[in-house]
Amino acid sequence: MPEHDDRQPARCPARGRVTTTRLSGAAGMQEASGAIRFVDGDPDHFSMTIDAVALGDYVVHRNRVGPGTFDVLDAAGSEEPVAMIVLLTDGAVSLIHGRQQLDLHPGGGALAVSEEVYRTTVDEQATYLHVFVPLRALRRLGITPTPFGALAPSPLLRAIAAFFDEVVSGFEPIGGAAQLRLCRVIDTMLATLYAENDLFQADTDAGRVPIRLRIMEHIAVSFAERELRPETLARRFNMSTRSLQRVFEGSGTSAAGEIAERRLQLALALLSDPDHRTLSIAEVAARCGYHSQAHLRRAVVAHTGFSPTQVREQSTAGGS
Repeated sequence: MPEHDDRQPARCPARGRVTTTRLSGAAGMQEASGAIRFVDGDPDHFSMTIDAVALGDYVVHRNRVGPGTFDVLDAAGSEEPVAMIVLLTDGAVSLIHGRQQLDLHPGGGALAVSEEVYRTTVDEQATYLHVFVPLRALRRLGITPTPFGALAPSPLLRAIAAFFDEVVSGFEPIGGAAQLRLCRVIDTMLATLYAENDLFQADTDAGRVPIRLRIMEHIAVSFAERELRPETLARRFNMSTRSLQRVFEGSGTSAAGEIAERRLQLALALLSDPDHRTLSIAEVAARCGYHSQAHLRRAVVAHTGFSPTQVREQSTAGGS
């Protein structure tokens, strides 16, 4: 019979915690039918365990699947289109999309998108990871994923799979600041996969896309430095501030906006995180790259309508 952790659908886990769904037999196949369509499978031998965790915009699944063939219809359970990165850690899996077939072995991976239906065949037992990435997150980087294809096996890909497996296996509920750091790791993974594979194609408007990607990577790791601003960013990449503005044209953001957004999100995470209650408001400002407590206050008030102290107090009251 299907077993659920806290009756949460594993496809849509609560943020910052792991949910588990166990499906087996005919009842399990019936319950899974919203996400997958079975083509061939023996109810007496079917089993599927899905451990899932949501981190910011990203969702990570670890699937342990018994023998069977099924079409993946909506594995993400998302209301928006997502790219699905598949990383096989154990067993063997075949993925078919149209006339293209990918035979995956441990250490290998594939990319698909939620708007496409693809067929999965598991001969015996397999364990694989799904990392669901909103397409809008890729497009901010100037990347459009191809519908379906293999990710080149490499030590880096195996390390990425091991990292996500450990995230799910050893996961404990974490505060917003730690989640934010994990999301930055996922950002770096996307940039790395883009650099190493031909599956992420540059948007058609752009020879500018690779430089935008490199700039976004730099902002992701350096936004907490007080000196980081569009002028210093432009100098680092040997361009004028006007050229830097042009790099972000059509992306829906700007260098200044990206820096400000990342600082604000980290500040809100620190203010809301019980593990960081001992930090003074001035220390939060310093950790996020603000020049002063007043700069932090202006940013937080503009976004929330509340002061940093009020944001912290509301979070404390809500968690008590």
